[in-house]
Amino acid sequence: MSVLEDLASGIVETEFDGDTTIATVSSVSGWLLENLGRLNTYIYTDFKGTAATGSYGQIDIEAQNILKEMYLYNHYTKESRNALRGIVNSSVSGDNILALKDGESSVTFVNRNEVSKVYRGLASDSMANIERMAAQYNIYQAQPRQL
Repeated sequence: MSVLEDLASGIVETEFDGDTTIATVSSVSGWLLENLGRLNTYIYTDFKGTAATGSYGQIDIEAQNILKEMYLYNHYTKESRNALRGIVNSSVSGDNILALKDGESSVTFVNRNEVSKVYRGLASDSMANIERMAAQYNIYQAQPRQL
């Protein structure tokens, strides 16, 4: 397995508890490959390679963690959009009923706006982690300018 496939497998197993209905290893791996350029921009590196050769250079563990956080940011942002899309496309089919109560007749619906806010909060936290980790990576990798 390549570095990105190992990382993708780890993301699916640890972040999604192996639930491939949320994301598959191949889709996560493809996203990671397509976003190596963004990682390079954040941490001033030159990781590159192709899926055909499986050669991605030596992506160190710190860079892998930043790339993982970038994926999670993307995932949370998508889920936030999907929750908002659910509000806009809400139907009367009962897919948004959270609870029913018989005495005094009460119906509770899922507040998709709140769900969307939670995902946006997770995405914001993830972006803050990306920025913090990239700054730490860049400081750690910095070379002295003079001796």
